[in-house]
Amino acid sequence: MSQFKELFMKHMDEVGVKYTDFNENVVKVVYNGKNLRAIPVFVIFDKNGNGAIELKCFEVANFKDKEAKALVACNELNSKYRWVKFYLNNEAEIVVDGDAILDVASAGEECLVMVKKVVDITDDAYPVFAKALWA
Repeated sequence: MSQFKELFMKHMDEVGVKYTDFNENVVKVVYNGKNLRAIPVFVIFDKNGNGAIELKCFEVANFKDKEAKALVACNELNSKYRWVKFYLNNEAEIVVDGDAILDVASAGEECLVMVKKVVDITDDAYPVFAKALWA
């Protein structure tokens, strides 16, 4: 297990944030939003043990048979936000994706800040996807 993953889980235990130890390199944290009931963020720690992490949020919206509308919405949001990117995966689902480099001295706090950024941005972006789906 990554030292950075351990530091992240320790910090979340200290501040009372619930999480799931998903597998050797992944922790899942779920928050509730204003626009989305559940916003799951998967924090993927580098297998080589360095401080690089990837944050992914799935299950935002499914655009099966409306892929063109999804791409327009992703483009709009990618021009607005700098901390994450939005894309359409092979199953026509929107994925929110971000990267960060952690410092060992503050890894737990930094990682949780990034999780919250992904949650806030995903929740703020959801109305754009909802409009694209049902307009």
